[in-house]
Amino acid sequence: MNIDGSAVVVNGPEAELGAVGYPRDFRDQSRKQVEFLTAELQRSRIPFFMRAYKGDTSDPEQYRDALPDIFSVIREGSWIIVDNGGASGDILDSIVESGHKYLTRVKMNASDDRRINDSECEWEYVEDGVCCKKHTFDSSGRTTYLFLSLDNWYRSYHSAFKSFDRMVEAVKTYEGGHFRKSDFVTVKRNVLANIEVKVSLQTKFTFEESEREGIIREIMGTRAGIFKLGSSEQLTPSEALDKYRARATVEHLIHSLKRVTGLKPLRVWGESSICGSMMLALLSETAVAMARYEMKGNTKTIEEKGRRKTVTEKPNTESIVWSLGHLTLTRIIGNGHRKQAIYSNWNPISR
Repeated sequence: MNIDGSAVVVNGPEAELGAVGYPRDFRDQSRKQVEFLTAELQRSRIPFFMRAYKGDTSDPEQYRDALPDIFSVIREGSWIIVDNGGASGDILDSIVESGHKYLTRVKMNASDDRRINDSECEWEYVEDGVCCKKHTFDSSGRTTYLFLSLDNWYRSYHSAFKSFDRMVEAVKTYEGGHFRKSDFVTVKRNVLANIEVKVSLQTKFTFEESEREGIIREIMGTRAGIFKLGSSEQLTPSEALDKYRARATVEHLIHSLKRVTGLKPLRVWGESSICGSMMLALLSETAVAMARYEMKGNTKTIEEKGRRKTVTEKPNTESIVWSLGHLTLTRIIGNGHRKQAIYSNWNPISR
């Protein structure tokens, strides 16, 4: 199963669960929001759990509260895939102690840097453009995976390249007397206070054009393109990567909850009404997911990054809702009796 959380903006200053917290999908950090955590079965993509929290509740707090109830409704030995928010040691321990297994994204540390630079620990091919260094702890069987992705590395390089150009331009504008403070410092907005920030240039470093690449690499850092996964069980790097990639469907679920099911923005204030709105949204998504699960779909074999895969294509939630919204039944009545029934826009989804 996949678990992830997000937040929705609440329209109304008196919402009982509304609070200013980390903004999930809007930039204004002064707006109140309501957090929520949701879970789905990975293979069937059927959501079965959703719970609302106050807008400033941290991810670990949500996981600690929700996991015991989730454990009570899933089969023992299930895989639980979470992101960084659920990677705290006590949360992962609770998953194992409850008879389940976990796979999560983990923050890198100094020991990972040593493994990256260790020439005796070789990179293992996973797929085109991806390799891995795997390490298993003998005492517990816990396994960590360091994946190096060329796509991620190139994205990091282009981002650092643009950052370098912005840094050079910022210094030039400062020397000319026309500059933005945000190019040098980050100022947090506080609605209760007016603050003034002054910026002065103390030291300027010159560079040769031949040094550009070296500076860009310094901006990127030694971990560019590398991400770390952690598992309670020993998986092959391919299995771990595929299982973690499959959690993308819960992100699609969250997107659908907000924009297709209509959860965003919340237009109710009371805690029971907020929970009721989220429960209705969950039931709607579950009904659509069950309909999609029952559909046959189109199965085909594809080759991607040097690996052959069999995939089954089925319509997404938005297209299913659109189809159901255009389903029409026309009844022709004569002398008080039904003579004919005409079905319009009748397709496999509607059936």
